[in-house]
Amino acid sequence: MVKETLDRYLKEALFLNDLPGLAVGISLGEKSPLKNKNMKYQEAAGYQNFMTKKALKKDTIFHAASITKLLVGTSIMLLHERGSLELDAAAIRYIPWLFIDDKRYKRITLRQLLTHTAGVNDVSDYGWNRPDLDEEALKRYIQSDEVAKSKLLWSPEENRFRYSNIGFEILGAVIAQVSGMSFEDFVMQNLLEPLEMKNTNLLTFQRSGGSLELDALEKADVAMPHTKDAEKHIILEKYFPYNRAHGPSSTMTTNLEDLGKWARAHLERRILTHKGYEQMWKPQSLVPNNGEHIGLSWFIREQNGYTLYGHEGSDDGFRTSFWICPELDMHIAVESNITQAPLKRISKEIFNIMTSA
Repeated sequence: MVKETLDRYLKEALFLNDLPGLAVGISLGEKSPLKNKNMKYQEAAGYQNFMTKKALKKDTIFHAASITKLLVGTSIMLLHERGSLELDAAAIRYIPWLFIDDKRYKRITLRQLLTHTAGVNDVSDYGWNRPDLDEEALKRYIQSDEVAKSKLLWSPEENRFRYSNIGFEILGAVIAQVSGMSFEDFVMQNLLEPLEMKNTNLLTFQRSGGSLELDALEKADVAMPHTKDAEKHIILEKYFPYNRAHGPSSTMTTNLEDLGKWARAHLERRILTHKGYEQMWKPQSLVPNNGEHIGLSWFIREQNGYTLYGHEGSDDGFRTSFWICPELDMHIAVESNITQAPLKRISKEIFNIMTSA
């Protein structure tokens, strides 16, 4: 019964929100108190490419945008549990070449970067039209004028939330420095490969033989990025949103199957120790305007009396919503290939369906 309800809602959400494509993945584990426990749902509707009407499949690869930050947060926690870094140590302890034109930057800690409370500004231009692909791109960006000549918005100790992609680029550089390998290699070897997330990649250009051209990526079963013109017609974006300079904040590409594996690993607490999860999911600061809190890279919200942990993702041409609910042994992942998709609202309605079934 619940599958039919979800199938119907998926098609309604696609139509009513005028989306090119929409994919939904849900799981309920064996420990769920809901009557549909041990359920796995993966479906897709619409088009991978709206212009050519190439059908979207449930295993199509999507750009996941800021869901990447959960890889960063989990990697930092792994290194912390291994004794390789301290959460309350200053970032410059690990990357002494970091410089921001504000003397307070020397006090910025890893915890403050993970919780978006360091007072660090945000990226103004991601350079999707001129992407860097080499391993030094991340360090070059952090040493660029946009970071080095910036000012902090406030003192890090004020614990005020302000979302910052720059902060996560810095964390990615810390991971690379401490581990002795690139950020992407660390994530691959310590998270993606152990979890058998074979459809997930942080180097999107490798999917299509080194190309970020839309045609080449489409042939590699990657969903195309869309937007809407002034008349609200669906059109393709000009560029795929990838730049290795912003790898830690936004470059994961994945599909429903692998997001399910990522969710299950956390729901079953297979990556970190119990203490590590308690630290990572402990509220650190209030997120203004929506009543949520931020943990160590994970957002925390309440719905229908339950606590959910997750993240939203948005880049040119894509939206992703990823949430887990340990109390219900549940995860919900929603992906769409258009900037204007209201995926958080869709995800919340799916949660309503699941908890009322």
